[in-house]
Amino acid sequence: MEEGMLLEERSPVVAGGAGGGWGMSSVVGPAPVPPRRRKGSRAVFPGARGERRVPPACPRAAEARQAPWARPAAGMRSRLRGGRSPPLPRLFPGRLSAFPLFLLALLLGFASLLWLQLSCSGEGPVPGGQDRGAPRQPCPPPAPLQPARDEPSWGPHRLALLVPFRERFEELLAFVPYMHHFLSKKKIRHHIFILNQVDHFRFNRASLINVGFLESGNDTDYIAMHDVDLLPLNEHLDYSFPEAGPFHVASPELHPLYHYKTYVGGILLLTKQHYELCNGMSNRFWGWGREDDEFYRRIKGAGLQVRRPSGITTGYETFQHLHDPAWRKRDQKRIAAQKQEQFKVDREGGLNNVRYRIESRTDLSVAGAPCTVLNILLDCDTNETPWCTFG
Repeated sequence: MEEGMLLEERSPVVAGGAGGGWGMSSVVGPAPVPPRRRKGSRAVFPGARGERRVPPACPRAAEARQAPWARPAAGMRSRLRGGRSPPLPRLFPGRLSAFPLFLLALLLGFASLLWLQLSCSGEGPVPGGQDRGAPRQPCPPPAPLQPARDEPSWGPHRLALLVPFRERFEELLAFVPYMHHFLSKKKIRHHIFILNQVDHFRFNRASLINVGFLESGNDTDYIAMHDVDLLPLNEHLDYSFPEAGPFHVASPELHPLYHYKTYVGGILLLTKQHYELCNGMSNRFWGWGREDDEFYRRIKGAGLQVRRPSGITTGYETFQHLHDPAWRKRDQKRIAAQKQEQFKVDREGGLNNVRYRIESRTDLSVAGAPCTVLNILLDCDTNETPWCTFG
């Protein structure tokens, strides 16, 4: 044979043992000469009469040398050979069974529920007098669904729940359905009135309650002056007709924040007859605070005795206070003569001189709980009470 013969003519012949297994082997012919250089896919041998293309590398071997995430899926190899574009890289190097995926989904669901529970909370007294940091959504305790309307068989009396309000919608969304379910469970016939102040004066809680009393109609015979950020948690609290006199539900022994003896704020029940006997509340209190203390003097001046709950053992945990002072600042400014006037008893004003206009009256439902929203425009005599404006 010539030294420059073709590659396949100089290939060694390997003879195996019997049965195709590994056995004694012998090489016939001279060993192949290694190539001197490569030009693309052509190999040139010294002294060769011609040239021959070296077959391309095995596709499966090329895939094996690739990174695991860069390999095409088994079902895509045929489409790759067909000339289509390669698929996106795989996210996971190996196959995942259904059980680990189920555990992962279960863990994510539990984490979501835990986050929702921790991200919303009511506001109560903080140990050490520290303020709460970020604002939190109110999370009232769950209440069972009750009928949308009260039943006449529940009794002859009907409560007008008067809620002074301005720009506290997140608390209102929690308050209306909770109070409706709470009172329905106790079989208290009621109508919830949201007294929404829409003018440009400072907030006047007392005047809003006067307006709510006048606009509540003849189908209610007693009222509850009720803060929107205070929810009763104890089912033994009494919301029935206070025939014997004003009944202070949120007593100083139970309220989470205010504990002085003459406090009558938060939640106070009165018959309409008793409220008229007091000539309602004073209209001189613009801004936050002091109108309750003045109304306590009116109650005493009318010869009425304030009654409070008895037999309640839940203490300061009887109510949930939704208001967060770090998120919603109260208007506690005292302007001009307001500092001196706030401690005086208003013996002239009240129901008889409240000035207002109803912009709109809307009956709506919040999570299935009915209520009536009164958009109220209060009027202010700046000569009598110049502190009614923000300036």
